[in-house]
Amino acid sequence: MELLKGPDDFYPSVIISDFQTGGKGRKGPNWASPIGGIWMSMALKTDMKTSELFRILVLVTKLLCETLESITKLKPMVKWPNDILINKKKVAGVLMDAEVEKDSVKQVIIGIGVNSNNDLDTTMLSIRDKNNELNDYDITTIKHENRHIEISNQDFIHYFLKQINDTFPKITSSTFSEELAIYYKDKIMESQKHLKYKFSREGNKFNGEIIKIYDDGSLLVKNLESSPNDDLIRINSAFDRG
Repeated sequence: MELLKGPDDFYPSVIISDFQTGGKGRKGPNWASPIGGIWMSMALKTDMKTSELFRILVLVTKLLCETLESITKLKPMVKWPNDILINKKKVAGVLMDAEVEKDSVKQVIIGIGVNSNNDLDTTMLSIRDKNNELNDYDITTIKHENRHIEISNQDFIHYFLKQINDTFPKITSSTFSEELAIYYKDKIMESQKHLKYKFSREGNKFNGEIIKIYDDGSLLVKNLESSPNDDLIRINSAFDRG
C-alpha cells in the first residue's frame, strides 16, 4: 500500500494484480490468489461517517453479484456477511479497511477477490497450505461453474467499475441507502433457505437461525443448540468499529 502515501490526486484509484502472495480473507490468511483470478483494490476518499461505511460493503457485494450474473448468467448467492457463492460454494469476497479521524472517514480501501479463471485444484491446495485445513465452506471458480468456459477478466472488471462509477455518488442518499439495506436483507434471508449458518460466541461455535438483520449488518440470531431453543444472540457486523 505504499502507493497510498502519494498525493491526494491519486484518489480514486484501482490497483489490479495478476496474483497475490499474501492474500487474506475476512478471518485472516485464508484466501489464495493465484494467476487467473481477479485481485484488485480500490482506493477512495469520502466524507462519510463511520456509521455509514457498511453501505459500501453492501454496494460492492451487490455490484459483484450483478456483474457475475450479467457476464455468465450464473445465479450468485450472498452468505452473511459478504461472501458471494455459486451453488453454495464461495467464489468471491470483499474486505474493507478505512482510515478514520474522530467520526469521519479519510480514505477507504476495498479489497476484492474473485475466483474467475484460476485453477480450482491449485487454489484449494494453496488454502490448505495456509490453514492446514479448508474453511467451513467449499470454494469454486466461475470457470468451474460455467461449464469450464473462461470469462474475460477484463470485461468483468470493466463492467463492475462502470457500475461503481455510476452508483457510488448515490451512496450517501437516504433513499439509495434504504434500497441497499432491503437488497442485503433479502439476499441474506434467502441464503438461509439453502445454507446452514454457524456462529461463534465466546469461542464456541453453534448452529443458528437469523431472526433479524440490522442496518449495520449485525444480526439477531437464535441459538438452535440451546435448550430451550429461545436463546437470542446479537452478532456484530462484518465492519464493527465499536
